[in-house]
Amino acid sequence: MIFVISFFLWITFFGRFTLASVVSGLLVSVLVQYVSARLIRPGPFLGTVFRIMLALPVAVFQSFRIIFSKPVFTVRSEKAPENRIVEFGKIISITMTPEEVVISKDREGLLIHEVKK
Repeated sequence: MIFVISFFLWITFFGRFTLASVVSGLLVSVLVQYVSARLIRPGPFLGTVFRIMLALPVAVFQSFRIIFSKPVFTVRSEKAPENRIVEFGKIISITMTPEEVVISKDREGLLIHEVKK
């Protein structure tokens, strides 16, 4: 999956479909696949994608609520998941919603700034 995505992006950004772009795209995509396989453990990929897709309508609704209200900002801390794919999904779903923005990640967890009414 990562190989296909990186190859498609390489060809798209290169701008031409020549032998040099295909060969260099294949080499870069193999390298990206190798590095990502070593860094990212397998996890619930489809669950993460589903969670991100469910966060989109919530993000739109919260955007309108923020525009038409006077928000108050608060900060909270939350434990980061052990699995990197689950962590990525959590950060993306939090960052997509306008009422929550992840500020930083440290050993203790995620520091999240929230917008409340």
